[in-house]
Amino acid sequence: MFYLKEFFKSLGENLFRGFFFFLFTCLLAFSLTHRPWVAKTVEKITPEKMVNPYFAIVIDGTLNPESVRLAASKLPGVLGITTMADSDKKISALVSDLGSEYTLPKELMNFQTLRVILSPSLSKESLSFIRKEITKVGSKDHLTATEIKFPEVAGVMNAHPFYAFLRSAGDWGIIGVLAILWIVSFWLSYDVFRSRAYIIEKFQRKSIVAGKAYLSGLLIVSVLFSALGFLNGTLKFFDLILLAMIFSVFGTFSLQSWRWKSA
Repeated sequence: MFYLKEFFKSLGENLFRGFFFFLFTCLLAFSLTHRPWVAKTVEKITPEKMVNPYFAIVIDGTLNPESVRLAASKLPGVLGITTMADSDKKISALVSDLGSEYTLPKELMNFQTLRVILSPSLSKESLSFIRKEITKVGSKDHLTATEIKFPEVAGVMNAHPFYAFLRSAGDWGIIGVLAILWIVSFWLSYDVFRSRAYIIEKFQRKSIVAGKAYLSGLLIVSVLFSALGFLNGTLKFFDLILLAMIFSVFGTFSLQSWRWKSA
């Protein structure tokens, strides 16, 4: 208990260094004991999950648009169906450009285009399934569906380095960044622990106070977040071993004889 108290007292010696060391210690412990949750969160904040995917269906005059709309709206994951009003004008202009000798049957000129808006929480397989089911409403001669698309903002967001990093590194990328920040905060708090330990060792006849304080604090944080991860069902054996290795390596490094150095 003495060394655990010294851990928190050392953090209070320099509030800036102590706060960031304790913060990144908790964040690193949380990320490695709740890695499945981190992975799901990373997936949720990808551009494709933040915007609504959609596809368009073109139906000719032989099909009832309301029947198609009703059938599509019953599928889970379909958020809405809107009519693209200017689509018939575009096809009429195209036919006019081809010349007066080019004509199309009346039922082919009387068509409608519907935009099917889907939930961003759906997987790629689910999106494809919904598109396939809607195309079954009419034969391929009377109903055509485009490929599933995402709003232009998704492409802009994907080009950003932050989202490119998330896409390539995923949850391990987040954990890696937190580990680097934790190591930096460890070195920043290193002198604070060392200076306080020197005074205690000199006047209270105790040894390796800073190292024991470090290990006591890291141990209690690891146990608390491991218990929380176990209760939440996110704790993995490999992740726990990795967390123990990171904390023990730096904690062991602090187990050495201390010499005075001002913070």
